[in-house]
Amino acid sequence: MPAASEAAISKNQEGVLRNALDSLLVTFDGELEARYREHAHRRARDLISHSVYLLGLLYLVVVLPVMLLVDTAEMVAWRNYGVYPIAVSLLALWCSTRLSWLTAHTIGVMYLALGIALAGTLLGAIRFHDLFPGQISAFETIYILIIGFSILRLPPRQTLISCLCALAVTLLAALFQQLPLPLLSMLLYFVIPLIICALNGYILDISARRNFANNLLLESESSQLARWREQAEKDTLRQQQLNLFLERIAGNLTPAQLFERVLGYLIEQIGAKAGAAYTLEEQELVRQAGWGLNASASERRKVPQDETLLGAALNQKLLIQQHSVPAGYLDLEVGEGKRKPATLLLWPIHQGEFALGIVEVAGSQPFSTADEALLNELHRPLAFALQSAQRRQQFLSRLDEQDNVAQA
Repeated sequence: MPAASEAAISKNQEGVLRNALDSLLVTFDGELEARYREHAHRRARDLISHSVYLLGLLYLVVVLPVMLLVDTAEMVAWRNYGVYPIAVSLLALWCSTRLSWLTAHTIGVMYLALGIALAGTLLGAIRFHDLFPGQISAFETIYILIIGFSILRLPPRQTLISCLCALAVTLLAALFQQLPLPLLSMLLYFVIPLIICALNGYILDISARRNFANNLLLESESSQLARWREQAEKDTLRQQQLNLFLERIAGNLTPAQLFERVLGYLIEQIGAKAGAAYTLEEQELVRQAGWGLNASASERRKVPQDETLLGAALNQKLLIQQHSVPAGYLDLEVGEGKRKPATLLLWPIHQGEFALGIVEVAGSQPFSTADEALLNELHRPLAFALQSAQRRQQFLSRLDEQDNVAQA
């Protein structure tokens, strides 16, 4: 149900809804009550919008034969009570659902139209008591009560207040015109029907509230299941990405081979367009691998640690996304020529307190928080792999030195 699913519900509201379903009279707290009232009003607006022509046809079926077949002075006078007020009410309902500037006031127009129509028929029933027009007005009064409480299914309390206001206006008009009040007749065609219709309205309202609460709970459970499913899919994807990364960096690799695979992985997984990877060697950053570098970037084989963005990011030990990229720095090679990247992602690699190196990748658009979270998860295995690769390279270098000494 669209009206019920406009906003999520909190845990407290979920408890209120479940408690309401277990009680005889379904009641909500302030916010849920406002949402239910808005839902009931929207339902009434939709019903009026689709049935205003049917109500007009019903009005003509009741009124036209009487006006055509009975043409007495009383019937002509009756039109002021049983015809024109209802016509004005139907016209107001039509305008409230068809005119955009009046749509926001549709609910007020509904209650006003109900009051006007009911006041007219009540006054007509009092004015023409014991006459045929009075009987018609009495029947119209009952029809209007049925339409307001059972067909439109407006909130019963507001509908009851509107009916009582119409009664008060009718009594004041009757006293002003010095009309005798037929109390017994009014009991039969207004008071008792009002009580019956109000009770039926409250019963229907309780049923509607239960449906509203059930739909909200079902929508909440569906949303929760969808969130769990989405989270499970994200966890599965993240685990697949992690497994793929571990497969890529597995083996007896040199730092250069390791970083080539890491850059290839980043190009594939987070949409990087170019990148370079450096190891820290004696206060210098030495490039071990590159991907999609332009000519000027390819020339930077070694850079001082403390004089570049790389050094600053390495000292901070935090993943940094730099959106203000200097001109000419890691420009992207595109069909039209060179283009400055939209963002630069700096990924420092540390093992404890020791800086090992840094990876920088450029993108044509900012990297997402999910991309940054992925790199944070990959930091630890990459740091272990890089440290192992560096130690292996140092060991192989010592072996080569020993072999050279032995041959000399």
